[in-house]
Amino acid sequence: MATRVVTLGIDLGTTSVKTALVEAVPRDPSGFVVLASCARATRAEAAAQSAAAGHQGQEQDVSRIIQALNECLAALPRQLLQEVCGIGVSGQMHGVMFWKTGQGCEWTEGGPSPVFEPGAVSPLVTWQDGRCSSGFLASLPQPESHLSVASGFGCATIFWFLKNSPEFLKSYDAAGTIHDYVVAMLCGLPRSLMCDQNAASWGYFNTQSQSWNLEILRASGFPVHLLPDIAEAGSVAGRTSHAWFEIPKGTQVGVALGDLQASVYSCMAKRTDAVLNIST
Repeated sequence: MATRVVTLGIDLGTTSVKTALVEAVPRDPSGFVVLASCARATRAEAAAQSAAAGHQGQEQDVSRIIQALNECLAALPRQLLQEVCGIGVSGQMHGVMFWKTGQGCEWTEGGPSPVFEPGAVSPLVTWQDGRCSSGFLASLPQPESHLSVASGFGCATIFWFLKNSPEFLKSYDAAGTIHDYVVAMLCGLPRSLMCDQNAASWGYFNTQSQSWNLEILRASGFPVHLLPDIAEAGSVAGRTSHAWFEIPKGTQVGVALGDLQASVYSCMAKRTDAVLNIST
């Protein structure tokens, strides 16, 4: 009997975390079947830590997001988790959080299942954040990108901290989206890794050259050391550095994807398919 291919899918959304265990079934029109799934509300909204952000600041408590993720994993069948051979992660784009390399999480292996909890991390400043006024955005350098920069974009938020709370940035040496963070923690990555989809959502990223606008950013004093390395969407970010719940250590983890792009992928049987997504 052929060994079945089971993949764990994770989506870290604005209000909830969703997980699904899917099996590759080539004969099925979609190419897969869902074996089990779970969703949990995060209830992670938190007051902005910087008073200068005012009521426009939109932040979330990373610990609550990871708690919801752990609850989802705990609710999935243990036997199926043991069969997982790959993990795919997507999440809310544009937002940014920071962490200290080597101290971003703590693994607990004494309980019934190994889990990680956030360590030296900042809140997540979400895509809904409005602290960057139109005047502030106008003061920023013009990006070399197909996208203009808006409030809630990761690079704009970092520029805001650089001007309004530079001491805050000195506490961290890595940054990414919430889904980049989860991938980095699962794989024990020495540096933050981000796909081109999420990089474009931060602003100041050229999708043709697949590179950050480093010269433009450096000229403005931007802390470019916080920018993640870039990987192609669909590539492998690494392998799990610990057993995670019942998922074996050494399981492949894909680089985190944007949520909209991931929703399109799930509808495509072939690369030549067209997908119309009508979302919020």
